[in-house]
Order: sequence, then C-alpha cells, then structure tokens
Amino acid sequence: MKLLHATALNKEQKTSILALVEACKKAEPLSLSAALEDDIDYFLSYGGENDQILLGYSFLFFVGPPTDQSDNVGSAEFMAFVHPAHRRKGIFTEMLNAALTCTETYEKEHQCEMDFYLLSDQKSEDADAVLALIGAEYWYSEYTMTRSLTEKDRAYQPNVQIQRDEQSPDGSDLYTASLGNQIIGTCAVIRSGPSAYLYSFQIKKAYQSQGHGKDFLLGMLALLASETGNQPADSVSVQVSGLNYIARNLYKKTGFHTADTLSYYIY
Repeated sequence: MKLLHATALNKEQKTSILALVEACKKAEPLSLSAALEDDIDYFLSYGGENDQILLGYSFLFFVGPPTDQSDNVGSAEFMAFVHPAHRRKGIFTEMLNAALTCTETYEKEHQCEMDFYLLSDQKSEDADAVLALIGAEYWYSEYTMTRSLTEKDRAYQPNVQIQRDEQSPDGSDLYTASLGNQIIGTCAVIRSGPSAYLYSFQIKKAYQSQGHGKDFLLGMLALLASETGNQPADSVSVQVSGLNYIARNLYKKTGFHTADTLSYYIY
C-alpha cells in the first residue's frame, strides 16, 4: 500500500474520492460528505495492482486558536473513509497516524496546542467499533434540522419587525428583528433553489425568554415562504450544537426534525 499526503487534489483524485465515498454509502447509510477544497490536509491510501486503486481517504482540518485566546489551544478535525472491502487491514490506522504526525508538526510551527477530534455521523457500525477500540471519547454532536414550509407558515404575522439588512460577501442575506426602533435579533440566510439554510440566528440577551425568538423564527419562515424578491422557499434547514439546548428546543417546538448528526470524539 502507498500513502499520499496532499493539500490540494487533482481531477483524477477527486473522482476517485467521490467513487470511494459512494461505495461506503452503498454499504452503510452514511450522511457524511467528502471535502475536496484546497488548503486541507488529505491522506490517500492506495493499493491493488501497482498501488493505483484508492482504498482509503481522509482529511484533516485545522481550526487555529484565536489570537486573543490565552490558553492558545485550537482543534484538529479528522474524518476518514475506508472501502468496505478493505477494512481491518490497517488502512485507517495508517491514515490516523499520519494525521497525528501532521498535527504535531502544525503545533510546532504555530507554537500552539491542538485538540484532536474524530468526526462521525454515528451511522457506521465499523466506525463505532474503531472509535471504541482506539479509546476515542464522545464529546458532543451537531445536528442538521429541517422542516417543510406550508400555507400556514406563509400566513404567520410576527410581532417583531423583520427587515433585510444587507448581503454579506459570501452571498448570504442578513436580517434583523426589531421592536419599535430597537434591534433585538439577527439571522442570516443562504438560498439554494427552493431550499434555504438559516444560520447565526440570535436574540439579544435582554430580550430572551420572552417569546421573541419563536416569533422571529416563525416570522422568518413566513418571509422565506412568501417573499417575491427571491424564489419562495419550500424547506428550511438549520445547524445547531447539541450543547445549545435552548436553540435545539426552539427548533423542535417550531416543527424542525433532525436530519443528520455530526459527532465529535476526543482522541
């Protein structure tokens, strides 16, 4: 077997990675996707005749510590796929060890410490077994929650005044919620055809626990389902941390259900 470390992928490598991930998804109901962007550390394990067949793929993403963080600790996030027909042959271990070595190099170059996390969607029995075998400890999960939009959503009239504020450089639309002349909340929306992704949803602390969050959220759903400046949305998704109990409960109460889970394990 041959292990390749790269920080950018060519067209042939991307094609092989997508085929490998698809093979994994046919064997198990995985929801994880492949990262293909530049400036991420990739570890590609090849085998077969002349080591030309991609058997394992993993990526390592560094989230460096903020410059104002006194303990100078960041995070290294690692995800791996191994072809179902070639598991239990040391491929995962080889990629994991290479990622750990790469993390140590990053720590020395940036003079910081990195917490190492393995990512899983908890839908693979093989992955669960490996995590238990190496002693990885569950930390927390992030959830993608979705819901469809209905005529009832379109008819909702919020008490807060919702206004489109501006468009950010990444193409998302920014909105504010106001009571009188006071802005009490903000959120951002990215549209993709008839679907909308809502993020950075927040209510100022002084206005929390007063029903304004639910009112703002339902008002945003009404706006997205009926606005004329863009294609009306027929579904909305959000991503919420499992540690944010208040936000997760709000989404549940307003009809969202969990579609995908991304769990972090400390190693």
